[in-house]
Amino acid sequence: MECSGRTNSRSIQKGTGVNKKILVAFGTRPEIIKLAPVIQELKRSRLEVISVHTGQHDELAEDMLKLFQIAPDYDLKSMHLTADLFELTEFLLPKLKELFISEKPSAIVVQGDTTSSYLSALAAFYLQIPVYHVEAGLRSFDNYNPFPEEINRKQISTLASIHLAPTQISRDNLIAENINPETIYITGNTVIDALYQIKKSTEYSSYKPSLIDEITDDQKLIVVTSHRRENLGAPLRSILNALIKILDRNPNIVIVYPAHPNPSVQELVNSNEFKHDRLKIISPLSYLAFHHLIERADLILTDSGGLQEEAVALGKKMLVLRDTTERQELIVSGFTKLVGANEKKIITETEKALSSPVKNDIPNPYGNGDASKKITEIILHRN
Repeated sequence: MECSGRTNSRSIQKGTGVNKKILVAFGTRPEIIKLAPVIQELKRSRLEVISVHTGQHDELAEDMLKLFQIAPDYDLKSMHLTADLFELTEFLLPKLKELFISEKPSAIVVQGDTTSSYLSALAAFYLQIPVYHVEAGLRSFDNYNPFPEEINRKQISTLASIHLAPTQISRDNLIAENINPETIYITGNTVIDALYQIKKSTEYSSYKPSLIDEITDDQKLIVVTSHRRENLGAPLRSILNALIKILDRNPNIVIVYPAHPNPSVQELVNSNEFKHDRLKIISPLSYLAFHHLIERADLILTDSGGLQEEAVALGKKMLVLRDTTERQELIVSGFTKLVGANEKKIITETEKALSSPVKNDIPNPYGNGDASKKITEIILHRN
C-alpha cells in the first residue's frame, strides 16, 4: 500500500467535538470528476475526510486530481498490477480490508458503478462499515450491458446504507427493488457541480485546444467518444465505418475522436482502414480542453455515462452509442436516442440530428449544481 500526501490532505476541523471519519474511495477519472465536489464539500464540513485512490486510471486520474486539487491520502496503484477483473478483485479486497481496519472510518462513500466502487462497498460491508452510495439507482435492466457496471451498481445497492439518487427515476428503481424509501435521497448529479465549477474557473479559458481554430464556421463538428468494453472489437469497427460514411456523404462535417489509451481502441482507430482527412483521431484531452471541444460541437456521439449527463446540461445534441442506457431520463424526455453500434442507424440519426433544431425546452433532470452540498448535509445528518 502506498500513501500519497496523507498528512497534508487530511481535512480535520478542530474544536467541533466531532471525530467522525468519512472515507471516500475512487479509482477512475469519471469517479474523480463526480466525487471531487463531494470531497471539497466534506472538507468544508466538520467531518474528517480520507480519500483513497484505488488506481485503475493513472495518468488520466492524475490530470483530474490536479485539476480539483485533491491529493489522495492513499494510492493503491492497481492499474499496473492487475490485468483483468479477477486480478483487480484479488488485489484490491485485501488492500481495502487492511486500510479500512487501520483507519476505522465511520462510513465509506463510493460513486456509481465501477469495480473499485463495488469492491470498496463489499470490503466495508464485510467490516460492518456503513456505505453511502453516490449516483445510486441507475439501471439499464441488462446485466451484461454495460458490463460489468450494471451488476456492480445493483450489488452496491444491496450493500449500501444510504442511497443518494440523482433523479426521481433512480429513486423509483430502488424502491422497485425493495430498498427502504427512508434511506433514499434525491440529490441531483454531482457531475453538474463539477461542470459548473470548472466552467467558472480562471484556468478554463487558457485550455482551449488549437484544434478548434482549424474548424471553420461553416463546418459542423461531431465529437465522438467510445471506449466501453461492450463496444470493443466488432462494434467499434462498425462505429468507425459509420463515421467514414458520414464524412463521405457530408463534405461540411468534421469528426474529432479523442481515443482512449486502451490498446484495443488504439489498434483499431489508428489502422489504415479508417483514414479520412476530416476524421481527426487525437489523444485524450484534459477535462478543460475537452469541454472547449464540446462547447464547439454540433453533435456528440458517445458511450460515456458522464458525458450523457453533461451534454444535457450544456444543451448539446447527442446520440448514445449503446443499446441500453442507465440514464433513462434522457430517453423519456426525448433528449437523446440509442443508436448502439448499428452502422445504418448511426448514419441516419446523425444526419437527422444535425438537420434538426436544438431542443432548448428540455429541463436538466440532473439538478442545478448543488448535489454535493445536499449530499454533505445528508452525511452530516447521518453522522
